[in-house]
Amino acid sequence: MNIQLRSRRGPIGKGWHAVALRNAMETILGVGRASGGRADARSGRVAWIDVTTGTARGAVQDSDGELYRPQLDLPAFSAADTEAFLVVARAHPGLPATMAAGEYPQLVEKELSAHEVSLLPRGPSELSHDCSCLDWPGPCRHVAALAYVLVEAVDEKPLLLLTLRGLRIEDLVAPARTDPVRADHASAPESDGPGSGDAAAPDGSGDAAAPAGSDAGPARSSPGFDPRRADPALVAEVMGEHVAAVIATFYRDGSPGDVDTHPEGRA
Repeated sequence: MNIQLRSRRGPIGKGWHAVALRNAMETILGVGRASGGRADARSGRVAWIDVTTGTARGAVQDSDGELYRPQLDLPAFSAADTEAFLVVARAHPGLPATMAAGEYPQLVEKELSAHEVSLLPRGPSELSHDCSCLDWPGPCRHVAALAYVLVEAVDEKPLLLLTLRGLRIEDLVAPARTDPVRADHASAPESDGPGSGDAAAPDGSGDAAAPAGSDAGPARSSPGFDPRRADPALVAEVMGEHVAAVIATFYRDGSPGDVDTHPEGRA
């Protein structure tokens, strides 16, 4: 079933954003094409319309019964324009609900103008068109008919402007803020009990024990090295006979000053 416009006479589009879109379209259409396209749109010659990122496509039946494929292009936002738009949009928490209800506040457009950004065409140079018919360079009346159907569609659903600019209604909602303190605690490894990581104070404050020699309290003792448990053969194999002999002399005599650095000369 072909699209039937609600508007039967007079200008097409009532909301300010629809009027702004229509005015931009009519700038490139010209009086003659605009009149023919408006008549075709109201006659139900537009079979369908599909709005995607940067493009509105449709099918229009000509008076001879031929079906043509017109297309209107409004470029998607650049990364910088998207960032600027979202800063303004997210400053209005109720904007997603307002646009879903069929309204687009002029206040938002006014704030966007400070960043030279707009959901609507900023001039004829932002709009381009194409069609499968031979009316070149156009715009043809098929493009004009599609333009008026698009205007009425945007009048009812301003969210289509988001679609054309490469945005979704979900993008207007600011992401939830995370608590950096909670995030740090969540990323910290859990203790597996005594001995895993830094020792905590007995009162649970998390303060480590004071180093030896300080007035804060006794230091933790370490097991140290027990020479009686060392296998001399293994030490010699890993570190060499000379080093093993030095270590053995150190622990036997109890003083590094008595170490004999030439064990091979000993009896």
